[in-house]
Amino acid sequence: MNIPILHAPYSKLHNLLSVSYLPKVIHAAIEIDLFDLLSNTNLQLKGRESYSVEEITEALQTAPSVTKALINVLHKVELLTMVHGEYALSTMAEEYLVKTAEASQVMMMGKFTGSQGPFDHLVDSLKGEKPTFSGRIWESKETALAMEQGAKAGGLQQVLQFVKGIPQFAHCTKMCDVAGNIGYYSYALIQENNKLVSHVYDLPKVCQNGRELKREEKDYDRVVYQEIDLKQGGDFVDTYDLVFVSHFLYEYGVNGQLVDFLKRVHRAMKPGGVLISNHICDEAIDQETDLTLALVELQTRVMGYPTHQLPEKVLKEALTEAGFGDFTVQKPTSRHAYPTLLLAAVKQ
Repeated sequence: MNIPILHAPYSKLHNLLSVSYLPKVIHAAIEIDLFDLLSNTNLQLKGRESYSVEEITEALQTAPSVTKALINVLHKVELLTMVHGEYALSTMAEEYLVKTAEASQVMMMGKFTGSQGPFDHLVDSLKGEKPTFSGRIWESKETALAMEQGAKAGGLQQVLQFVKGIPQFAHCTKMCDVAGNIGYYSYALIQENNKLVSHVYDLPKVCQNGRELKREEKDYDRVVYQEIDLKQGGDFVDTYDLVFVSHFLYEYGVNGQLVDFLKRVHRAMKPGGVLISNHICDEAIDQETDLTLALVELQTRVMGYPTHQLPEKVLKEALTEAGFGDFTVQKPTSRHAYPTLLLAAVKQ
């Protein structure tokens, strides 16, 4: 696998692209009358200075989870202000985004929302028309190749450097790449350890794509594609001294099943084996990344998926309960498109 050496951080470009979604997000807030609800005129009529998230959701009759994420984005771009844990409009929003304001620019906002993108159905989602998220979106070859290219924009290099620094890595011989798609992380890691073979676990169609797309890849014979859906009752078919889990545990982190899943991983590992976690966390490096993180979370919930963040504390506590310890952590860096936490844990 050819891994590019990068000189410019992709995070800067990614943050710029993420901000391009803001007009769509702001216009959705206009459509559901959020700014009108929080206008000074309306608040004064109610004898209030601000509203809580729960009051906003009740007044607008919107879906709580998506509404909360929307408010978070609007607060980060300074269209909402926080007053004792509740929300009101900033001066900018009061003057330009309330429909009855003398200088209202609501009509102008519509001219910036013509793109087809992830927030096209934000208003429907806010009204409770929540789509059902399907893992089948990962089954196309085009998506798989796009994800590999995305990983090569800094994330893969970051993982590789981190794993190479784990003392046990040089002695590992069998790896499990959980939900590993077509195996791009596996190929990167096995070329750094000539004793290592990898089992890539994913859906049947994804594994088929991997066999077809990677057939000419160097070290193809050291990667085994296992057609296993771990979320639908499938289980590990072998024992491993290295388990790599990337962008897979988010739903487990909020549905109460994280410890149980990690216990399954623990049983599938050799004593002293290492689990490597590569997930977006809730720690932003700077203001730009903080906004990107908020937009990604809103986009994720609009798609019907519960979250795209796994906090370090949640992961560590679950790993400890599942029988792991001796943690090695690398905090997010500004060179990655997302604030990604890398964590290694040893089976005790």
